[in-house]
Amino acid sequence: MAIFGNLRDIGLLDLLPLLAHQTGRLVLIRKKGNLELYVQGRRVVCAEEERRVLSPGQLEERLLEILEGGEGSFEFFPGEAPRHQRGCLSLPVDELVLKLVTLKDELESVREQLPMPDTVFTLGNVALAYSDPTLAEFLDRAWPHLSEGASARRLAPLVGLPTDRVRYLLHKLRTLGAVRPLERRPEATRERRGLAGRLLGLLRRRFGSNSWSL
Repeated sequence: MAIFGNLRDIGLLDLLPLLAHQTGRLVLIRKKGNLELYVQGRRVVCAEEERRVLSPGQLEERLLEILEGGEGSFEFFPGEAPRHQRGCLSLPVDELVLKLVTLKDELESVREQLPMPDTVFTLGNVALAYSDPTLAEFLDRAWPHLSEGASARRLAPLVGLPTDRVRYLLHKLRTLGAVRPLERRPEATRERRGLAGRLLGLLRRRFGSNSWSL
């Protein structure tokens, strides 16, 4: 018999340990798409999102997003096993919950230090970042965009993460020197100069050529 409920009534951090001792499929239902976790022997042995197998880093990102949102519902189907062996995991539930708590607390502690959503970043010295699996996975997805210069707001839909989460990851990468902010984009500077020139020309025509200058 399936067990179901609302995440507003029982939080994710309470739900996962409660179901960890059972074997089955946990479906977390949300607007952006269902997340399925297969639990066995107090471990998450597989995770899927809309039939797509998730890596450990992607699973943490999705769970953190649900944790921060606090909305959604769940269903648990006892006895169900993964449909395939592809993408098998072996994540202890207790360690996963502890990591989620740590990530949430760390995000809150540095929120005031996070870059603005439209601050444009480019790549720096990325060597140190690859010692952290979460940062490494994010860099792999964001690399083509950061190589050209990209903001958290632009990156968020491209890498499938909330803007605040991308801001946090960019903050961590910046502290390692893996990314650096660009003060201004050349295209924007040229656009502003062109606008200023057109405005000056309009004023000169209206009030005389000797009345206005840059």
